[in-house]
Amino acid sequence: MHICIPGLQNEQKHLIVFYITNIIFLAFGAASLVVGLWLYLSRNDFIELTPASYSALSAAGLCVFTGTSIFIISLIGFFAVGWRNKYLLYSFVAFVALLIFIHGATRITGLFHNENAKEHLRLDLLRNINTTHVVTKIGKQIQLKFTWDHLQSELKCCGVDSLSDWFYSVQWPSNKFVPDSCCDTEKHFNDDDHSIENCGKMADQPEIFYQDGCHKKFSEYLSHHVILVNWVTSLLLIAEIAVLTASVVVILQTRKNEHGKNLRNNRRQQIDIANEELRMHELDRIGDANPDFEASDMVSMNSR
Repeated sequence: MHICIPGLQNEQKHLIVFYITNIIFLAFGAASLVVGLWLYLSRNDFIELTPASYSALSAAGLCVFTGTSIFIISLIGFFAVGWRNKYLLYSFVAFVALLIFIHGATRITGLFHNENAKEHLRLDLLRNINTTHVVTKIGKQIQLKFTWDHLQSELKCCGVDSLSDWFYSVQWPSNKFVPDSCCDTEKHFNDDDHSIENCGKMADQPEIFYQDGCHKKFSEYLSHHVILVNWVTSLLLIAEIAVLTASVVVILQTRKNEHGKNLRNNRRQQIDIANEELRMHELDRIGDANPDFEASDMVSMNSR
Protein backbone atom coordinates (compact mmCIF):
# COMPACT_ATOMS: atom_id res chain seq x y z
CA MET A 1 0.00 0.00 0.00
CA HIS A 2 1.36 3.45 -0.97
CA ILE A 3 1.29 5.96 1.86
CA CYS A 4 1.20 9.68 1.00
CA ILE A 5 2.65 12.06 3.56
CA PRO A 6 1.81 15.65 2.52
CA GLY A 7 4.74 17.15 4.43
CA LEU A 8 7.25 14.95 2.61
CA GLN A 9 5.62 15.66 -0.76
CA ASN A 10 5.84 19.41 -0.14
CA GLU A 11 9.46 19.07 0.94
CA GLN A 12 10.36 17.26 -2.28
CA LYS A 13 8.67 19.97 -4.36
CA HIS A 14 10.49 22.72 -2.48
CA LEU A 15 13.81 20.91 -2.87
CA ILE A 16 13.28 20.60 -6.62
CA VAL A 17 12.51 24.33 -6.85
CA PHE A 18 15.63 25.07 -4.79
CA TYR A 19 17.86 22.94 -7.02
CA ILE A 20 16.48 24.60 -10.17
CA THR A 21 16.94 28.16 -8.85
CA ASN A 22 20.40 27.34 -7.52
CA ILE A 23 21.43 25.92 -10.91
CA ILE A 24 20.20 29.13 -12.58
CA PHE A 25 22.06 31.12 -9.92
CA LEU A 26 25.23 29.16 -10.68
CA ALA A 27 24.75 29.69 -14.44
CA PHE A 28 24.45 33.45 -13.96
CA GLY A 29 27.59 33.36 -11.84
CA ALA A 30 29.44 31.56 -14.63
CA ALA A 31 28.15 34.17 -17.11
CA SER A 32 29.43 36.95 -14.84
CA LEU A 33 32.83 35.27 -14.71
CA VAL A 34 32.96 34.97 -18.51
CA VAL A 35 31.98 38.64 -18.95
CA GLY A 36 34.67 39.66 -16.47
CA LEU A 37 37.36 37.68 -18.27
CA TRP A 38 36.23 39.09 -21.64
CA LEU A 39 36.42 42.65 -20.31
CA TYR A 40 39.85 41.99 -18.86
CA LEU A 41 41.29 40.43 -22.01
CA SER A 42 39.73 42.48 -24.81
CA ARG A 43 38.29 45.74 -23.50
CA ASN A 44 41.20 47.29 -21.63
CA ASP A 45 42.24 49.72 -24.39
CA PHE A 46 43.41 53.13 -23.23
CA ILE A 47 43.66 51.79 -19.67
CA GLU A 48 46.47 54.23 -18.85
CA LEU A 49 44.12 57.18 -19.45
CA THR A 50 41.20 55.78 -17.52
CA PRO A 51 40.36 56.36 -13.85
CA ALA A 52 40.54 53.11 -11.91
CA SER A 53 36.89 53.38 -10.82
CA TYR A 54 35.66 53.85 -14.41
CA SER A 55 37.78 51.44 -16.42
CA ALA A 56 37.05 48.11 -18.02
CA LEU A 57 39.38 46.50 -15.50
CA SER A 58 37.28 47.68 -12.54
CA ALA A 59 34.18 46.29 -14.25
CA ALA A 60 36.09 43.10 -15.04
CA GLY A 61 37.23 42.79 -11.44
CA LEU A 62 33.68 43.16 -10.15
CA CYS A 63 32.35 40.54 -12.57
CA VAL A 64 35.15 38.05 -11.85
CA PHE A 65 34.76 38.50 -8.08
CA THR A 66 30.99 38.05 -8.35
CA GLY A 67 31.25 34.97 -10.55
CA THR A 68 33.80 33.30 -8.27
CA SER A 69 31.78 34.13 -5.14
CA ILE A 70 28.57 32.76 -6.65
CA PHE A 71 30.32 29.52 -7.64
CA ILE A 72 31.48 28.94 -4.05
CA ILE A 73 28.19 30.03 -2.46
CA SER A 74 26.14 27.89 -4.84
CA LEU A 75 28.20 24.82 -3.93
CA ILE A 76 27.55 25.55 -0.25
CA GLY A 77 23.82 25.56 -1.04
CA PHE A 78 23.98 22.20 -2.81
CA PHE A 79 25.95 20.62 0.04
CA ALA A 80 23.66 22.16 2.67
CA VAL A 81 20.52 20.68 1.12
CA GLY A 82 22.14 17.40 0.12
CA TRP A 83 23.54 16.80 3.60
CA ARG A 84 20.45 18.21 5.36
CA ASN A 85 22.82 20.50 7.28
CA LYS A 86 20.81 23.43 8.61
CA TYR A 87 23.90 25.38 9.67
CA LEU A 88 25.30 25.27 6.14
CA LEU A 89 21.89 26.29 4.83
CA TYR A 90 21.79 29.25 7.22
CA SER A 91 25.28 30.23 6.01
CA PHE A 92 24.12 29.95 2.40
CA VAL A 93 21.16 32.24 3.08
CA ALA A 94 23.44 34.76 4.82
CA PHE A 95 25.90 34.80 1.90
CA VAL A 96 23.13 35.25 -0.67
CA ALA A 97 21.61 38.08 1.39
CA LEU A 98 25.05 39.73 1.49
CA LEU A 99 25.35 39.47 -2.30
CA ILE A 100 21.90 41.02 -2.70
CA PHE A 101 23.01 43.93 -0.52
CA ILE A 102 26.27 44.41 -2.47
CA HIS A 103 24.67 44.19 -5.91
CA GLY A 104 21.74 46.37 -4.86
CA ALA A 105 24.14 49.03 -3.61
CA THR A 106 26.20 48.71 -6.81
CA ARG A 107 23.10 49.09 -8.98
CA ILE A 108 21.88 52.16 -7.08
CA THR A 109 25.35 53.71 -7.11
CA GLY A 110 25.57 53.16 -10.86
CA LEU A 111 22.39 55.17 -11.37
CA PHE A 112 23.65 58.26 -9.55
CA HIS A 113 27.41 58.00 -10.03
CA ASN A 114 27.47 58.28 -13.82
CA GLU A 115 27.76 62.06 -14.19
CA ASN A 116 30.30 62.30 -11.39
CA ALA A 117 32.39 59.58 -13.03
CA LYS A 118 32.31 61.42 -16.37
CA GLU A 119 33.61 64.61 -14.77
CA HIS A 120 36.31 62.61 -12.98
CA LEU A 121 37.28 61.12 -16.35
CA ARG A 122 37.47 64.61 -17.90
CA LEU A 123 39.81 65.89 -15.19
CA ASP A 124 42.03 62.82 -15.54
CA LEU A 125 42.29 63.30 -19.30
CA LEU A 126 43.22 66.97 -18.89
CA ARG A 127 45.91 66.01 -16.40
CA ASN A 128 47.26 63.27 -18.68
CA ILE A 129 47.66 65.67 -21.60
CA ASN A 130 50.50 67.27 -19.67
CA THR A 131 51.95 63.95 -18.52
CA THR A 132 54.55 62.22 -20.66
CA HIS A 133 54.41 58.80 -19.03
CA VAL A 134 52.89 56.78 -16.20
CA VAL A 135 54.40 54.08 -14.02
CA THR A 136 52.33 50.97 -13.36
CA LYS A 137 52.09 49.21 -10.01
CA ILE A 138 54.73 46.71 -11.13
CA GLY A 139 57.14 49.53 -12.00
CA LYS A 140 56.67 49.44 -15.78
CA GLN A 141 56.94 52.85 -17.49
CA ILE A 142 54.37 53.51 -20.23
CA GLN A 143 54.61 56.43 -22.65
CA LEU A 144 51.25 58.17 -22.86
CA LYS A 145 52.00 59.54 -26.33
CA PHE A 146 51.25 56.19 -27.94
CA THR A 147 48.08 55.75 -25.89
CA TRP A 148 46.84 59.22 -26.89
CA ASP A 149 47.64 58.53 -30.55
CA HIS A 150 45.72 55.26 -30.40
CA LEU A 151 42.76 56.92 -28.66
CA GLN A 152 42.50 59.87 -31.05
CA SER A 153 42.94 57.75 -34.19
CA GLU A 154 40.43 55.15 -33.00
CA LEU A 155 37.73 57.56 -31.80
CA LYS A 156 38.49 60.30 -34.36
CA CYS A 157 38.82 63.06 -31.81
CA CYS A 158 41.41 65.55 -30.58
CA GLY A 159 42.15 66.79 -27.08
CA VAL A 160 39.71 66.53 -24.19
CA ASP A 161 37.08 69.18 -24.85
CA SER A 162 38.65 70.44 -28.09
CA LEU A 163 41.95 70.44 -29.94
CA SER A 164 43.01 73.60 -28.08
CA ASP A 165 43.71 71.45 -25.00
CA TRP A 166 46.98 70.45 -26.67
CA PHE A 167 48.19 74.03 -27.15
CA TYR A 168 51.28 74.85 -25.09
CA SER A 169 51.37 71.39 -23.52
CA VAL A 170 54.58 69.95 -22.04
CA GLN A 171 55.52 68.49 -25.43
CA TRP A 172 55.60 71.94 -27.10
CA PRO A 173 55.29 74.58 -24.35
CA SER A 174 55.76 77.51 -26.75
CA ASN A 175 53.54 76.45 -29.65
CA LYS A 176 49.94 75.76 -30.58
CA PHE A 177 50.68 72.27 -31.84
CA VAL A 178 48.64 69.09 -31.64
CA PRO A 179 49.70 65.43 -32.13
CA ASP A 180 49.69 64.12 -35.69
CA SER A 181 46.98 61.67 -34.63
CA CYS A 182 44.58 64.66 -34.50
CA CYS A 183 44.76 65.04 -38.27
CA ASP A 184 41.59 63.99 -40.10
CA THR A 185 43.17 61.61 -42.60
CA GLU A 186 39.89 60.60 -44.23
CA LYS A 187 38.89 64.11 -45.28
CA HIS A 188 42.15 65.94 -45.88
CA PHE A 189 44.83 63.35 -46.64
CA ASN A 190 45.18 60.52 -49.14
CA ASP A 191 46.31 57.06 -48.14
CA ASP A 192 49.58 57.48 -50.05
CA ASP A 193 50.12 61.05 -48.89
CA HIS A 194 53.14 61.35 -46.63
CA SER A 195 52.34 64.94 -45.70
CA ILE A 196 50.51 63.67 -42.64
CA GLU A 197 53.87 63.65 -40.91
CA ASN A 198 54.13 66.76 -38.73
CA CYS A 199 50.63 67.79 -39.80
CA GLY A 200 49.89 68.60 -36.17
CA LYS A 201 52.16 71.62 -36.49
CA MET A 202 49.96 73.21 -39.15
CA ALA A 203 48.19 75.48 -36.68
CA ASP A 204 47.16 77.87 -39.45
CA GLN A 205 44.87 75.14 -40.91
CA PRO A 206 42.66 74.03 -37.98
CA GLU A 207 40.10 72.53 -40.37
CA ILE A 208 42.39 69.54 -41.05
CA PHE A 209 42.08 68.37 -37.43
CA TYR A 210 39.33 66.40 -35.73
CA GLN A 211 36.99 69.01 -34.27
CA ASP A 212 35.40 66.88 -31.53
CA GLY A 213 37.05 66.46 -28.17
CA CYS A 214 37.74 62.96 -26.88
CA HIS A 215 35.98 63.31 -23.53
CA LYS A 216 32.44 62.77 -24.83
CA LYS A 217 33.36 59.91 -27.16
CA PHE A 218 35.63 58.26 -24.60
CA SER A 219 33.00 58.46 -21.86
CA GLU A 220 30.46 56.89 -24.22
CA TYR A 221 32.96 54.15 -25.00
CA LEU A 222 33.50 53.47 -21.30
CA SER A 223 29.80 53.73 -20.47
CA HIS A 224 29.29 50.53 -22.45
CA HIS A 225 31.19 48.74 -19.68
CA VAL A 226 28.95 50.34 -17.06
CA ILE A 227 25.79 49.39 -18.97
CA LEU A 228 27.03 45.81 -19.32
CA VAL A 229 27.82 45.58 -15.60
CA ASN A 230 24.40 47.07 -14.76
CA TRP A 231 22.67 44.40 -16.84
CA VAL A 232 24.72 41.63 -15.25
CA THR A 233 24.00 43.06 -11.79
CA SER A 234 20.26 43.28 -12.48
CA LEU A 235 20.07 39.67 -13.68
CA LEU A 236 22.09 38.51 -10.69
CA LEU A 237 19.77 40.37 -8.32
CA ILE A 238 16.77 38.55 -9.79
CA ALA A 239 18.52 35.17 -9.49
CA GLU A 240 19.68 35.93 -5.95
CA ILE A 241 16.21 36.95 -4.77
CA ALA A 242 14.76 33.78 -6.33
CA VAL A 243 17.31 31.46 -4.73
CA LEU A 244 17.00 33.27 -1.38
CA THR A 245 13.22 32.80 -1.46
CA ALA A 246 13.60 29.11 -2.34
CA SER A 247 16.12 28.68 0.50
CA VAL A 248 13.84 30.30 3.06
CA VAL A 249 10.95 28.08 1.92
CA VAL A 250 13.16 24.99 2.34
CA ILE A 251 14.14 26.13 5.84
CA LEU A 252 10.51 26.75 6.84
CA GLN A 253 9.42 23.40 5.39
CA THR A 254 12.26 21.62 7.21
CA ARG A 255 11.27 23.25 10.48
CA LYS A 256 7.64 22.30 9.88
CA ASN A 257 8.60 18.68 9.21
CA GLU A 258 10.82 18.59 12.31
CA HIS A 259 7.99 20.03 14.38
CA GLY A 260 5.58 17.42 13.00
CA LYS A 261 8.12 14.67 13.67
CA ASN A 262 8.56 15.86 17.25
CA LEU A 263 4.79 15.92 17.74
CA ARG A 264 4.50 12.36 16.43
CA ASN A 265 7.33 11.22 18.71
CA ASN A 266 5.68 12.91 21.68
CA ARG A 267 2.38 11.21 20.87
CA ARG A 268 4.12 7.83 20.66
CA GLN A 269 5.80 8.45 24.00
CA GLN A 270 2.50 9.45 25.56
CA ILE A 271 0.82 6.33 24.15
CA ASP A 272 3.66 4.14 25.46
CA ILE A 273 3.43 5.76 28.88
CA ALA A 274 -0.35 5.35 28.91
CA ASN A 275 -0.05 1.67 27.93
CA GLU A 276 2.57 1.10 30.64
CA GLU A 277 0.36 2.76 33.23
CA LEU A 278 -2.60 0.70 32.08
CA ARG A 279 -0.56 -2.50 32.37
CA MET A 280 0.61 -1.60 35.86
CA HIS A 281 -2.94 -0.71 36.81
CA GLU A 282 -4.15 -4.13 35.64
CA LEU A 283 -1.50 -5.83 37.79
CA ASP A 284 -2.56 -3.77 40.76
CA ARG A 285 -6.16 -4.81 40.22
CA ILE A 286 -5.18 -8.49 40.12
CA GLY A 287 -3.30 -8.08 43.39
CA ASP A 288 -6.25 -6.34 44.99
CA ALA A 289 -8.61 -9.15 43.90
CA ASN A 290 -6.53 -11.82 45.94
CA PRO A 291 -5.66 -10.11 49.24
CA ASP A 292 -5.26 -13.40 51.24
CA PHE A 293 -3.16 -15.14 48.65
CA GLU A 294 0.20 -14.19 50.08
CA ALA A 295 -0.79 -14.99 53.76
CA SER A 296 -2.33 -18.42 53.03
CA ASP A 297 0.57 -19.31 50.86
CA MET A 298 2.97 -18.49 53.68
CA VAL A 299 0.95 -20.62 56.20
CA SER A 300 1.02 -23.57 53.82
CA MET A 301 4.74 -23.28 53.39
CA ASN A 302 5.34 -23.10 57.17
CA SER A 303 3.25 -26.21 57.86
CA ARG A 304 5.48 -28.16 55.54
